[in-house]
Amino acid sequence: MLTQLTVGGMAELFLGYTSGPGGFRKYVVIKRILPDARSNDQFVRMFLDEARITAAFNHPNIAQVFDLGEEDDGLYLAMEFIGGQNLNQVTSACLKKRQPVPLAFTLSVARDVCLALHYAHTFTSPGGEASPVIHRDVAQKNIMVTYDGTVKLLDFGIAKAKNSLERTHVGTVKGTTGYMSPEQVRGDPLDGRSDLFSVGVVMHELITGERLFAGKTERDEMVKILEDAIPWPSVLLPHISEDISRVVMRSLERNVDRRYASGRDMARAIEKASGGKLMDAEQRAALMKGLFAERMAATRSLLESADVTTSSQVLASAKRALQKDDGPYLPERKADALSVVEARKKAEIARARADEASSADTAPPVKRAKLGAVWALLVLLLMLGGAYGAFQLTRLLEAQEPTVPEGPGPMVAIPIRPPPTAVPDAGVAQVVAVKEKDRVKVPRDRDAAGEEPRTGRGKRGKGEVTLFLDESAEVFLNNKSLGRTPLVKRALPVGPTELILVGADKKRRVLAVPVEAGKPVRLNLKLSDLPGR
Repeated sequence: MLTQLTVGGMAELFLGYTSGPGGFRKYVVIKRILPDARSNDQFVRMFLDEARITAAFNHPNIAQVFDLGEEDDGLYLAMEFIGGQNLNQVTSACLKKRQPVPLAFTLSVARDVCLALHYAHTFTSPGGEASPVIHRDVAQKNIMVTYDGTVKLLDFGIAKAKNSLERTHVGTVKGTTGYMSPEQVRGDPLDGRSDLFSVGVVMHELITGERLFAGKTERDEMVKILEDAIPWPSVLLPHISEDISRVVMRSLERNVDRRYASGRDMARAIEKASGGKLMDAEQRAALMKGLFAERMAATRSLLESADVTTSSQVLASAKRALQKDDGPYLPERKADALSVVEARKKAEIARARADEASSADTAPPVKRAKLGAVWALLVLLLMLGGAYGAFQLTRLLEAQEPTVPEGPGPMVAIPIRPPPTAVPDAGVAQVVAVKEKDRVKVPRDRDAAGEEPRTGRGKRGKGEVTLFLDESAEVFLNNKSLGRTPLVKRALPVGPTELILVGADKKRRVLAVPVEAGKPVRLNLKLSDLPGR
C-alpha cells in the first residue's frame, strides 16, 4: 500500500499497486473494514454483497472489483483506481468559478449512467440466469468523471440483488435521502425505475444549479420527495428546452408506471432531446482539466510516489491537495423563487402539456393551438392576478389630465440597433420643448418615480442583467470582455447599454439592453437573430 486516501464510518480506503516482471504495475484502491465495524454482521454482509455483485460486472461505466480477500486485520476489496472527481466536486468547482455546469456535460454524464444502470438492471450471470441489480444509491457522490472523461458509477454497497446476503428489514430505508425514489422512501418493492428517479434528481440539480429535495433533516427530505411540487427546469431557466425538461420530468414521475421503462430508453430519450449536443469523452476531459489542474498534478505525484526518489514533502503535499475540502456543493432552492402553490400549478400545467404532446400524432393542429392558447392564458392570469387589474383601475380613476405614454419596461430586449437619426414622436418632443423653455433639466434615465437612479454621492446606479443564448458567445461592453454566456446577474450601468457579442463564427453582433436600477433584466435570445455590426 502507498498511502491512506479516506476514512469513512465503516471502512477506509488505501491506494496500492501490484507489480510484476518488466516494470508491470497496476494501481488499485484497497477498501478495508475498520476494526470497530468488524463485529457488525450487517455491514460485513453488505461488504461481501458488494464484492460478489460487482466482481461479475464488466461495463465501461461501472467501477470494477478485482479481488476479495481476508487478512489478520479483516476483509478487504481490491477495486479499480479511478483518477477523477465525483459530481459533487464538479459542481463545487463550477460554483467557485461562478459558471454553471455545462448542459452538454450534464446530459452526456446522465446518458452514460443510464446505460450503466440498464446493464445492472438486466444483468445475466455467466450461467445464463437473470440476476438484476438495483443500485439504490444513485447520487452525485457516487458518479465520477475521470480526468480522461470517462463516466463511472460507483458504490453498489447497498445494492439490491437476487440472492443477496443482506436483507432489508421492515421499516428500514437505505440510500441517500435527497435522491431516493418515492417507493424507496415508503419501503415498497423496487425495480430499476427507482434508480431512474434518482438519475432525474441528479439531472434536475445539475441543470438548475440548486438542490431539489433539500431539508433540515432526513425526514424533511423524505416528505418533500413524497409531496413537494417539482418545477420544470424550463420554468426555472427559460433557455432549457421543453424536450430536455420533459425527459427530466418523466424520470421524476411519482407514479412509477409513468417513468421510462428502462435505463436504455431513458438514455435514448436524452440523446434525442439533446439534439446531438452531447460532450464526448475528449470534451469532458478538457473540462476536467480546466477545473482540476491542481488535483490532476497531485494525483500524478501520488502515483509516482511508488518511486523511492519521490520525496516525503511531495507526497505529503499531494495528499493534502487530494483531501482538501470542497465546501458546499449546491445551494438549496429558495422558497420565494418558486412558491409551493405556484410550483404545483405550473407542474400541473406542464404535465397536461406533456400529455398533450404525447398524443400529438392524433390531435389536429388547430385543436392543439387552441389548447396551447388556453394554457398560456391561464398562466398569464395566475401571474397577474386580480391585484394588477385593481391597480390599473385606480390609476384611471385618479387621472386628472393626459399623460405621455410610458416607454418599454426593463424586461424588453432590443436586438436591433436604433437608427442614429431617429426622431422622437411629436408628443415627446413637445414635452421636452416645454421643459427646456422652463430651463428644467430632464435626466435621460428615470426610475418609476420619475427620479434618476443614483447611488452613493450622486453617482449613477447599476442594474442586473441575466443573458442566456442558444450558443456560447463572448460579451463585450466598451471593448471590455464581460465573459462568456450565460451571464448571470451581471451588474451593468443604468441606461441604454450596447453589448457586443462574438460567437464561434467570430461575427460581431449588437444587443441593446435598457438597464434600470432595481429592475433585473432577464433575456433569452438566439445569437443568429441579433444584427451584425
